[in-house]
Amino acid sequence: MAASEIDRLIDQVKEAAASDRNQQRGKEKPFIGIGIEVPIAWTIIFDYDCRRCFDDPEFYVAQNLRQKLWAFENINDDTPIGADMPLWLGHYPEYTFFGMSLGVNARGMPLLDFHHPMTQDPDLKYLEPIDFMTAGMMPHIMRMYEEIGRIVDGRLPCGFITWNRGGLDLAIQLRGYNNFIFDTMERPEFVHALMGRVTEERCKWYDALAEWSGNPLGVTGVADDWINVPYISPHIFEEFLMPGYLAIEAHHGGIASLHSCGDQTPIQKFMLQLKTLNYFEVSPWTDLAKTVENVPADKFLGIALHPNDILVASPEQMRTKLEYIREHIQGRNCHVASSGLTPIRDQYQDYLTRINTWLGLAREILRG
Repeated sequence: MAASEIDRLIDQVKEAAASDRNQQRGKEKPFIGIGIEVPIAWTIIFDYDCRRCFDDPEFYVAQNLRQKLWAFENINDDTPIGADMPLWLGHYPEYTFFGMSLGVNARGMPLLDFHHPMTQDPDLKYLEPIDFMTAGMMPHIMRMYEEIGRIVDGRLPCGFITWNRGGLDLAIQLRGYNNFIFDTMERPEFVHALMGRVTEERCKWYDALAEWSGNPLGVTGVADDWINVPYISPHIFEEFLMPGYLAIEAHHGGIASLHSCGDQTPIQKFMLQLKTLNYFEVSPWTDLAKTVENVPADKFLGIALHPNDILVASPEQMRTKLEYIREHIQGRNCHVASSGLTPIRDQYQDYLTRINTWLGLAREILRG
């Protein structure tokens, strides 16, 4: 790829970021946004192989810049374009730190490893201490980071990957879902030890990152997609997850968010034990009305709509959903956004038409 192409894209992103239109984004309340399903939606919109993006630094840089510009030019939501270069190589790099393989297909779907030795034998002896520089994907991550930095050459600040998972997702991947649930009943001491070990390794990894980068340890976010009642019970959350989250909070000085892909309503009372957690996610599976009752009014609510509420719903159905949201957010500090959206129809223009229809209705109903 010609360096001149990347030079041109960097200049365009910086110009867009400095524009008046970008500076005005996000000024009105509530914030209204559109989520793009990363990376799957981008591989469809731009028709590329995700594996190339994760392996080819020049393509990675150019493609990230193209995607920034596409979103800025085509989706007029409140999300500003950022003049930066993130480093993101998939959803689950932490899995590889514990000896599990990880891949993606051409569209970016994760290819997970379900054959860790711990799946058959509940013994912590299979978990080697994590070396920041050499564990799992870290050598590849380091190579990509160095090459991306060379390509960008100081013109954009470069980010680094994050360890998003808490203890639950890793424990279930190591043991398997059924085994993990039986473990909570038959060998709870082992589950406590496993969750504690995963949490300890996470904190050590962030300490090593701070030492390597020269940046101080700061507030972190946690993502455990398996937090979804009834896949786990409120008892499992309180007994086996909360100790780890409290330890992470203490280590980092704060937890900014606790993401999951399911219903958090029944465990919100436990989440309030995290004194620094001021952002409560209201996913499409979490009850907004009950959340307003459960969560104090000084907490920020991140309300996410199901993709079908934008990509499938009629304008009348969109309006009904948005009016329901308006009814329940009176006086609350919040933002309203879609979950990650992927084109699902052959007609590409339909994707943008539906997004812009929803954005227009959201502004009218939530800000009217």
